[in-house]
Amino acid sequence: HGSQWLQKYESVKKIVENGGIVAFCGKRGAGKTRMAYELAKNCKLPDPQIKRLNHAEDRPCIYRTAMEFFMEMRSTYSPKAECTEMELFEWFTDAALLVIDEMQERGETAFEDRKITAIVDARYRNGRPTILIGNYNHEEFDKSLSDSVISRMNETGGFTTFDWKSYRE
Repeated sequence: HGSQWLQKYESVKKIVENGGIVAFCGKRGAGKTRMAYELAKNCKLPDPQIKRLNHAEDRPCIYRTAMEFFMEMRSTYSPKAECTEMELFEWFTDAALLVIDEMQERGETAFEDRKITAIVDARYRNGRPTILIGNYNHEEFDKSLSDSVISRMNETGGFTTFDWKSYRE
């Protein structure tokens, strides 16, 4: 199934380089996170406009698990927060590539739905590629996201299914 992975990689690479939004779905160990890593490393991506907290990065691709993403968003509400919610939002929005992994681990709360929709919408408007990864099948992933996210994803990239046996087995 290595040739299937490579074919999907080439297809998704074009989507990412064109600023698309794509969801990787399938079982654990099928190479979803690895593909996101390879795309972040090898794609021609847009230059960032915003530098977070004075930390300049050469290739600001952001990878977070869903849990980390939402914990980071919530941390901005602390009086001791290093940045505001808006600064963090702009950083996620402006990243050359945003990857949110382990989407099946999120709570699918109204708060989370609004944050994902807002980030994906802003990235869509700015032509910034986004990859959402989950150990879902296509239908489960589809149900876990807002209609707005699904609509934008279907227009610019869609779902990529990793439907072969785990590489880890």
